[in-house]
Amino acid sequence: METRRQSQTRQLIIDTARAHLRRFGENKVTVVDIARSLGMSHANIYRFFPSKSHILDAVMDEWLAKTEALMEGIAERPLPASERLEAIVLELHRKRRKMLERDAEVYLTFRRLIVSRPEAAAKRQRQVVKVFKKLIAAGIAAREFVPVDCDEAAVALEDATAIFLHPLVMPAALTERTEERARNVVRHILAGFASKQARPRLRTARAQLN
Repeated sequence: METRRQSQTRQLIIDTARAHLRRFGENKVTVVDIARSLGMSHANIYRFFPSKSHILDAVMDEWLAKTEALMEGIAERPLPASERLEAIVLELHRKRRKMLERDAEVYLTFRRLIVSRPEAAAKRQRQVVKVFKKLIAAGIAAREFVPVDCDEAAVALEDATAIFLHPLVMPAALTERTEERARNVVRHILAGFASKQARPRLRTARAQLN
């Protein structure tokens, strides 16, 4: 079992690797440089991570874990399912747009990591679909939505919002009105399987955008 000190050292390695990614990019990050920054031997790094690739995987896992925690936090809010789904898309979009605008190098580094690690992209997509499915099912149970195939509906919503959320696609959609566009997409998709009692609220919400 890993001790607290070992856990702290592991986190220091991950944090240092992230800083080097920001400064030098993936190709120029080396285990030797990470070790030198921490004042330890590269052999000590290998006690925690078998290779540079494993360190980069840990950086990606941490990023994905933060995204998952954000989505799960929104999913637990005491709001109608449609509002929680909309909030997930908008808050993730805002967070990623801010990262792209304020720290483009880090964002581009994460994009390159995703390209070189397709399993990370697949894991991210599964987590998004999982939360979407959970909330669609909750909406059906609350009679906010009519009965639909939750798997198909969740994938359709993920596909429709990918331009606002996916790290590889989002930069192509950066305009001044991306948040409004994202909100419109979510509301139109959800209106497709909203129950009769929920439709007036969705129509009112859409009218407020016009």
